[in-house]
Amino acid sequence: MFLNSDNQFTARGRLVDNPFINISQETGNAIVSITLAQDHPFKKKGDGTKETVFINYTAIDTQNNKIASRLADYVVKGSLVSLVGFHDSYVKTNEQGKKEYLETKRILQFRNEESKERTEERRKGKV
Repeated sequence: MFLNSDNQFTARGRLVDNPFINISQETGNAIVSITLAQDHPFKKKGDGTKETVFINYTAIDTQNNKIASRLADYVVKGSLVSLVGFHDSYVKTNEQGKKEYLETKRILQFRNEESKERTEERRKGKV
């Protein structure tokens, strides 16, 4: 088992879609999956442009941290956010009885770099 600090990440980008809350049938916890559009750190050979990558992240409410609910309340499509979290891996048995090793990027903290209202104004062209 890894400690959260062993596999930590930081990320910054804009939300591709509005966050959507799912409720886990096993635990009853709220789960939010988001996708961030992020500039790839390296330029393309030839034309020198940067490429945008789309990376999925997951937030799960716990007894002590309602991160998924807060994320869904405070950000919208196009919001610029910074994330801190860790890479989490788990094993799942598929329908054929084989083990699948899966990985997810779990969000522990987020910072909204612009307000929800400012994001909506910017998207409407008012800013």
